[in-house]
Amino acid sequence: MERVILNGKIRVNNIETNELELDFDKITGRVMVEMETKSRAMGDNTPDLTFSMKYQLMLAAKAAGVIYDDLIDLSAIDMMAVLAEVKSFLFASALGKTGSN
Repeated sequence: MERVILNGKIRVNNIETNELELDFDKITGRVMVEMETKSRAMGDNTPDLTFSMKYQLMLAAKAAGVIYDDLIDLSAIDMMAVLAEVKSFLFASALGKTGSN
């Protein structure tokens, strides 16, 4: 599980906090395909969704147990910190590396 310390606040499980925990073990292939479908339905035409902020935020929302709209309303600095963790997950996975290696 990855923890992101935010500059601002976010509501998670009806509790306001400045921490967001991303549990990438929740992300299955099915979740990734569902998020791809939703991202495309929202007009995302990024050729490789690995580079799409919309797709990455959708995965982050699933991993954190929050809704996409909560993440998209974060400050740019906080959103980029969340996206950095998602990118690390996506690219480490693509290289066959995981957090436990």
